[in-house]
Amino acid sequence: MVYKLVVMFCISYLGCLSYSFTGALPSHIKSVAIPLFEDNTAYPGVREDLTNRVIDEFIADNTLNVTSESQADLIISGVITSITQRAAILSEGETVDEYQVYVNVKVKCEDVKSNKVLWEKNLSQFGVMTGTASQDERNQAIQIAVEKLTNDILNNTLGYW
Repeated sequence: MVYKLVVMFCISYLGCLSYSFTGALPSHIKSVAIPLFEDNTAYPGVREDLTNRVIDEFIADNTLNVTSESQADLIISGVITSITQRAAILSEGETVDEYQVYVNVKVKCEDVKSNKVLWEKNLSQFGVMTGTASQDERNQAIQIAVEKLTNDILNNTLGYW
């Protein structure tokens, strides 16, 4: 009987806890600016899409206020360095059945108040397309990679130690 009460208490207590990354950033950081990413590729629209998705992700997360560069405590900037594809699945006769399309980005997260780079990384994510993919399917694979990168940027920023 006592065992059941202890278990029930632990479950109800743990259910009230929530995990937050807010303690991972310096306490003076309340806002973030995300200027338009640079693009070293010739692929149209990717820099706008990545920038907008990162902004939307920070707004949805609501840990930091998204603002202009002149008012921000933190600036996240980036450069799309390349978009490449690699054969992922080969069939008999070495025909490519599936490609992975990689979007590679160099991202920097800088604390404006202390003029300190909190993190700087080369990030890479991919989406998958068939070996006979159309341009639409390639675009969709790029969008999947961009979505994953957006998540990585948010997690790297809020999970900074």
